[in-house]
Amino acid sequence: MSLKCLRTSKIQNKTVLVRGSVDAPVDGRTGEIVDDFRLQSFLPTIKLLLANKNKVIICGKRGRPKGKKTASLSLKPAAKLLADLLGYKFVETGHRMPDYKIPHVVFYTGDFREDKHQENLGLAPDQNVVVLENLEFYEGELENDPVFAKKLSEFADVYVDDDFSKVHHPVASNVGVTKYLPSYAGLLLEQEIKSLDMILKSVKHPFVVMTGGIKLSEKVGTLKNLGEKADRILVGGGVANLFFKSKDLEIGLSKIEEGEMDAAWQIEKNFKDKLVLPTDVVVADEKMDRNSIRVTTPYAVGKKEQILDAGPKTILAFAEEIKKAKTILWSGPFGRFEQKPFHHATVALARLLGGRGKGRAFVVAGGGETVDAIRLAHQLEHFDHVSTGGGAMLEYLAGKKLPGIEALK
Repeated sequence: MSLKCLRTSKIQNKTVLVRGSVDAPVDGRTGEIVDDFRLQSFLPTIKLLLANKNKVIICGKRGRPKGKKTASLSLKPAAKLLADLLGYKFVETGHRMPDYKIPHVVFYTGDFREDKHQENLGLAPDQNVVVLENLEFYEGELENDPVFAKKLSEFADVYVDDDFSKVHHPVASNVGVTKYLPSYAGLLLEQEIKSLDMILKSVKHPFVVMTGGIKLSEKVGTLKNLGEKADRILVGGGVANLFFKSKDLEIGLSKIEEGEMDAAWQIEKNFKDKLVLPTDVVVADEKMDRNSIRVTTPYAVGKKEQILDAGPKTILAFAEEIKKAKTILWSGPFGRFEQKPFHHATVALARLLGGRGKGRAFVVAGGGETVDAIRLAHQLEHFDHVSTGGGAMLEYLAGKKLPGIEALK
């Protein structure tokens, strides 16, 4: 069964509950959002609903409050930024809705489970946006409690899920509510699925998978599922360190995901002819003193050194594989990119991928640190698709059925 999608629906003059991708990092000093990537990504869904004269009520979460009201995890900064992005007036209230004819983004602090607040939400003006407080402040959201889900659905006519980052977790606001409301995939969620299906169902060769970061455990399923399709698997970062360790090479103080040695060994055994590891690495001492930085082979890392980046020969070798590729998937940086001078491999490869995207190859990336690296390289708009959900992307590409998507079918 295929998804029902907002793009092909005729939702007009309704109150629409939208699960939005509002989990954005906030500067603890200023209280302002420092990365609006996710908010910008689901903005087209909001604009389409508003253009069709709907009332939009956004729900979502930030951080992991685990049922406790935590001021630092409020969705108020997200509501304020949405108001700026839409050019709407921002209002915060837990009582009456604004009743004058100026478009608002209303940050509503009242408990939507109570009758008086249900009534207030029903009185929100048409073509306005309401943002509810962090749903994970309440018990029932994470448990996918049916009573909680029903309360969340009672002030709306229609439900739209546009938060791909959460679809791999069954919660009340993405699975539970679909039992009570006609439910659709938003524009962003639809685009996420279409882009990832290009890799799963109609990949063009040569197909290159690039994997980095620290955690191999998050990527094992994806590597196993895509390994047969891939022509090359380029490995960097802490994942590469793990492969070195599995070969009994000295990695000194380098970071690895302990306990995943067997997984690394198994992947190398299964995809030995496709796996491409760094041939040179950048190392430094524990304090990362500049005088200690040097380039060496993986066979000559000292016990008091740590691997922090891929070396120049590796960058060139990976670049040759990337230039030949027609499809590229990237998850995980290839070094400690957030700290100069260990950003070279990650940034250089991000720029190369940007140059290949939208024409020469189909380029997809995902994961929080990967998105940060792409931003650092100023290449975000040059990729064919940058996923808003790293974990969800990897699980989808591993061939798993994700609860939030299945609920919309």
